[in-house]
Amino acid sequence: MPDVYLLTDGPEGTTAIPDLTLTFLDTGIALDKADGEHVWSSPWDQLEEMSPLNRSELPDGRPGVVIVVVERGRRREHRFVLAADEPAETEAAVRRHAADHGLRTNKVRPAVSKLLTALIVLAVLATVTALLLGAAHVIHF
Repeated sequence: MPDVYLLTDGPEGTTAIPDLTLTFLDTGIALDKADGEHVWSSPWDQLEEMSPLNRSELPDGRPGVVIVVVERGRRREHRFVLAADEPAETEAAVRRHAADHGLRTNKVRPAVSKLLTALIVLAVLATVTALLLGAAHVIHF
């Protein structure tokens, strides 16, 4: 994957290092500079998690996907922004790579919790029932 940015935390906040290439190999994952110089790599069995975190916008205005890669044991976390013409497809591809190699990935969470939805429905039903019973003079307020 070309057009990758490495996100690092520095004294002035988060910095994005551009012009990198992230490669998913059979043996692991590798990060290289655009000129081919090796920056970082890790075999799949040394990784614990690879998850899409959120969507972003690249400096040139194109959409991107922020992913996190966590190394096993040391809990070193690497964050990357991948250029993505189709962000949903890129997120799905990252999840597939993670699943193929037994890595943990964050789950797609529903926008609203099922418990919260159920509580709201119960509260609405209780209110409507009380109003109907009051209107029929079965209960008095």
